[in-house]
Amino acid sequence: MGENYNSDFHKNLKFKSKITINTRSIGEDYPTFIVAEAACNHMCRMDIAKMMIDKAVKAGVDAIKFQTYKAEKLVTKKAIAFWGDDKISQLEYYKRLDRFDKKEYAELFNYAGKKGIIAFSSPFDEDNADMLAELGMPVFKIASCDINNIKFLQHIARFGRPIILSTGASLPEEIDRAIETIFNEGNYQLMLLACTLSYPTKYSDANFLRIKTLKERYPGMIIGISDHTEPDPYMVVPSIAVALGAKIVEKHYTLDRSMTGSGHFFAVNPDDLKKMVYNIRLTESLFGDGMLGVSDSEQKAWKSARRSIVAAVPIKKGEKISLEKIGFKRPANGLPANMVDLVVGKIAKEDIEQDQYIKFEMLE
Repeated sequence: MGENYNSDFHKNLKFKSKITINTRSIGEDYPTFIVAEAACNHMCRMDIAKMMIDKAVKAGVDAIKFQTYKAEKLVTKKAIAFWGDDKISQLEYYKRLDRFDKKEYAELFNYAGKKGIIAFSSPFDEDNADMLAELGMPVFKIASCDINNIKFLQHIARFGRPIILSTGASLPEEIDRAIETIFNEGNYQLMLLACTLSYPTKYSDANFLRIKTLKERYPGMIIGISDHTEPDPYMVVPSIAVALGAKIVEKHYTLDRSMTGSGHFFAVNPDDLKKMVYNIRLTESLFGDGMLGVSDSEQKAWKSARRSIVAAVPIKKGEKISLEKIGFKRPANGLPANMVDLVVGKIAKEDIEQDQYIKFEMLE
């Protein structure tokens, strides 16, 4: 890497097209992996965190994700928040939300497991990554802001577990370097998320075509979306990402958008989350296998709607069949319309009634 970095590195990569987290497989042949991004919207209250798990399970998501950090390790004292309208100190903001430690995460992961949902977190420093690994967390999420944090990427890659990496505000070469860093540790269980690093993201800035760009740049790799747009009334926006090929959808989630002190204002509430899951699964059900031809569901309409060659007027035995003497009518019980040239010019071997299907055995 560095001065010797190969800009064509991505062209020769071989990716895992199927990755399994616990018993849930992710890939082109599997349903979209839906993640409720709880972050620290639990406000470091265990009752809220467990309620978020309960409602996420009820909504039908595959996983719930948290964020794990210590404010002093994350930001300087003078760093100002870059989201929302309140320009508060990041240190002050994060100190309110960093009170969950190993004991709390062990309780949360155990609770989620009993409820049948995958729970994991985004660590923001090596100590918290180690703690989460010790708890047996099955997958690691790395935020966009750490895509160039090479030592951190190496550290997480060495756990040998699946990694989901967001790519918001990242240059192509930065994504390449991150992939190379992780692969060089012998960990190939990597998935990428398209992302716009803006909170909330305006619809005009969402740039969901990044999903296709990533799929084209890294053929065979599992690509998803980390969607920061505000919830739309019908929760169709995330399903558009699925239609574009996203196999992971991560969406910020809260119990109540009116809560303050965390990223509640652009997150989905439980009702929105349920709508989102429904729309994603509905979208998936529309895909089919893409094969051309007559499907089983089309057989009845195909037979009833296709036209057959019929006698437009009564035709006497011995008469020559001309184009004026035939017609094309439903259903498809006779010769198909495309065989007209094989009928015109033939001689009728028998009387043919008007509207009767014309068959080869009637002709000579």
